[in-house]
Formats: sequence, structure tokens, C-alpha cells
Amino acid sequence: MKRTILFLVAFAVTSTATLADEVQYDIRVDGITCPFCVATSERALKKIEGVHSVGSNLETGTIFVCADSTVAFTDAQLKQLFLDKGFTYRSFAKASECSIGVHEDDDEELRDIPKDHADHSDTKNEVENVG
Repeated sequence: MKRTILFLVAFAVTSTATLADEVQYDIRVDGITCPFCVATSERALKKIEGVHSVGSNLETGTIFVCADSTVAFTDAQLKQLFLDKGFTYRSFAKASECSIGVHEDDDEELRDIPKDHADHSDTKNEVENVG
């Protein structure tokens, strides 16, 4: 009986520890003008440990990221990430809970993106030389 209780307590503690709270980052980015542009940024963000799902709104230039509460983006980190992709990072807002759905079929869509389009290396220099 004691073993069963200890097992249940240990299971409850480890289960709770793995269920981290989710937060949402709303990231404003200039230069994302087509689905392929967004997909390159989404792909890079999804590689970050703790990021669960990524969505976007092309009209507002906003990328939405749902992640564990342990993920803590910084302006410097996001500026570099988007600069490397050829875009201009503007700002982010953090919400205490995630309101976007999980995009289970994103990986299937992303496979069709031409690799030469994904890096935006020709626009990166234009962004760096502006202003």
C-alpha cells in the first residue's frame, strides 16, 4: 500500500513538472509579405526548444508564438533571428496564456517551400543598408 501511494505521489509530481504553463509572444516584423516569407520565420522559431506552435497574420506583420513559460525571448535575440532571415524585427508583446491553435499540418505545408526562397539572402543586404 505504501509503495502504491509513493508511486502515485511521484507520478503526480513528475507529471505536473512536465506540464509547463504556456505563454504567447506576438512578434511584429517588417518585410514578411508572402506565405513563404512567414514560413521561413516560423521554421526558425519552431527550432527553439519549448516552442509549441507558430502562427501569423500577413496583413499586420505579426507572428504568434506559443511556448512554455520557460522560453524567454529578448529583443536582441529576435532582432538577430529575423535579420538572419532578411526581415526587420520591430517589437513583441507577451501574454500569460496562448490563444492560437496548434498547427499540426504546418510541416507538411513547409516541405513545398523552395529552398532558394527560404533564406532571403538577396534582401538581407538591402535591410542592413537601409537608413
